[in-house]
Amino acid sequence: MGSLSTFGTFTMARLGIYVAQHALNTTGNNISNINTKGYSRQELDQSSMYFGSADRYQSRFDIRGNGGVLATGVNQLRDQYLDIRYRNEMTKVGESEYKLGGLNELGKIFDEVARGEDGEGVLEARFNDFIQMLENMHQPENANKQDADAIVRSAAEALVVQFNDYAKQLETLKKTKTAEFQQELKGVNTTLEKIRDLNESIRRSEIFGGSALAQKDERNLLIDQLSEMVGINVVYEMESLGDGMEVEKLKITTSGDPSRALIDGIYGAQFTLRDQENFGLNLSVLRDSHGNEDPVVLNSLTAESPDTVTVLGNGNNWDYSKARVTRYNTEADAQKIADQLNANATFTEEGGRTYWYHVGEAPDVTTDYVIHKHDVTALMTDGKTLADYTDAELLAASDANDQFWYTTISTVDQTELNDTELTGGLQAMRELLTESGEYSEAPTLDKDDLNYDEDASVKRGIPYYQKALDTLANTFARMMNEANMMQDDEIYQSVGGTFQTGTNTDTGDEAYIPKFGYEDYFEMNEGKYVVDPSDEGTPKHLKVKDEYKQYMGSALFSNGNNSDKIGTSGDPDDAPITAANISVAKNWAEQLGRVLRSKDAGAPEQSDLQDNLRHMVTLMTSRHQFTTSSNGAGESYFEGTVQEMLTDIIAGTLAKDQNITETMLNNYNTTADELYVDRDAVMGVDLNDEAMNMMQYQKAYSAACRLMTTYDDMLERLINGMAV
Repeated sequence: MGSLSTFGTFTMARLGIYVAQHALNTTGNNISNINTKGYSRQELDQSSMYFGSADRYQSRFDIRGNGGVLATGVNQLRDQYLDIRYRNEMTKVGESEYKLGGLNELGKIFDEVARGEDGEGVLEARFNDFIQMLENMHQPENANKQDADAIVRSAAEALVVQFNDYAKQLETLKKTKTAEFQQELKGVNTTLEKIRDLNESIRRSEIFGGSALAQKDERNLLIDQLSEMVGINVVYEMESLGDGMEVEKLKITTSGDPSRALIDGIYGAQFTLRDQENFGLNLSVLRDSHGNEDPVVLNSLTAESPDTVTVLGNGNNWDYSKARVTRYNTEADAQKIADQLNANATFTEEGGRTYWYHVGEAPDVTTDYVIHKHDVTALMTDGKTLADYTDAELLAASDANDQFWYTTISTVDQTELNDTELTGGLQAMRELLTESGEYSEAPTLDKDDLNYDEDASVKRGIPYYQKALDTLANTFARMMNEANMMQDDEIYQSVGGTFQTGTNTDTGDEAYIPKFGYEDYFEMNEGKYVVDPSDEGTPKHLKVKDEYKQYMGSALFSNGNNSDKIGTSGDPDDAPITAANISVAKNWAEQLGRVLRSKDAGAPEQSDLQDNLRHMVTLMTSRHQFTTSSNGAGESYFEGTVQEMLTDIIAGTLAKDQNITETMLNNYNTTADELYVDRDAVMGVDLNDEAMNMMQYQKAYSAACRLMTTYDDMLERLINGMAV
């Protein structure tokens, strides 16, 4: 006896025909989509049908056989390990590609050699012209020619115009890259929305028994695109729906912090731009397509689950403009956070000190409550804890200088991403807009450089080149101004008299001439008089000493047209000289001042003495300290001539960064291409393979049909032939 009935053999043949037909359909679908981007090769799942139980009266002589073949589904041929490796490599490709693109744009601005003449760069040629004009003025034949001053001034005007043009191009590039960054950020958010919606569609399809392979292909393509912009971790899980039913669930987190979820099944997060100055990013909570929050995974902090707090001010210097998160509207909300902070008040990352927190109003605010922080480490002796003291004792033991006002997040809408949490193209664009390299600073209330990113000092974006160019312009202008001016106590003497500030009248109708460093400047018959800014009462008169009657020294460069200000007076409106505002000083432009040939007392105005000219030429060719502050303060990070600062630190550093980034990009592209080929060998459609499958399944189909015919002949003999 057998386990199949007489007519059951027809079912076996019918299943063979059915499976062979579906296998041919799958092969045909693969061939049809051979050029479809992102398509994954499909394969029919088959299994042998068997009987898992025996009837009660089964004989030991009964033959137990299988019942044919079953088509259990269609799956995609993909290797998740290769997917992970490929996407990780594409993150590096995206980051290097966007970084190199920004550096190449900077290169177009600072491409000195390509745009210059005779092997010189444009700005370098302007420096050389200025030096040459100073040297020409120094020549004996030009000793008594005042038109030589005009020639030097003309070279200086061409130089400052070039500085201004570079600064303008850098600012334009920053605006362009800002718009591009915002556009790419919007594109990343759109991709996240599409993945979330596809997850919902796939989930719904699988609930009703579908495979949703086309949607999975589209989703994989979007994940590949996302990996180029953001470093991600992709995890596939099974979600239980109850009664033993499960569906696939896709989760995507940032590679820098797995707790930062971008996608969690049918829920997705969004990136938001926190501020336009530092281009900081926030990550929203997970929401579905209807705006409902994920009840399990929260990216942001809640009032019941505080994380770090943000310093907003100290003492009475409260600055609401620095606030990045909301303040508490009720004292009870703030007290919840303070209690939790006090429960774990020792922070080893802050030096192992102990802090006590209590709730109070913000200065001059009656409706907002904030958390006050106090250093009470000195009280924590002999195993004592905060509970051993009253609030009054803790407050009394706190030094007023240790008191800070804090606020923390009281909503679940957004959480802040730090500088190093993201990788990929988005982060490369952000760093291009924010990184200052050697000009990076320690954290302030609204800036987070070195303590948040230990590599900040070697990451150079547009701000680095803006600040380096400002340093070059400021250092050059300061040394030329100092060389052409003398201290007031050297050339002026105080005299008595009254003076009406802000007018052009005194004892006569003298012409008004502004002079840097003083409120007003008057030229009178008996000499030059200026207001002494150090006298807060009645202004004094200062008179040029007799031995300096010929003095025509003045600032050569200023911080703007029609100005003699050079950013050293302490006046808030007197901004430091930068590449954007450097100009020829007003007095020099109007020929009220000139390049000093000599600073010797008693030297005639048309002196043959050239000591100061020699000094100025020497300054242009000697080495100077360039610091991390555009006005000469800060730490020194380069020593050289002004032209070496341009060629080595600005253009040279840019060329080096371009070369390194291009080399890295080529390496990443090579690895990514190799992984793509390996992955395509698994998921791609090969015509030769599909042709072989088509022949195989066609033969299987024919054989199953022949089996059906054979069974028909056998039964025909059994039914109609046995009774004859």
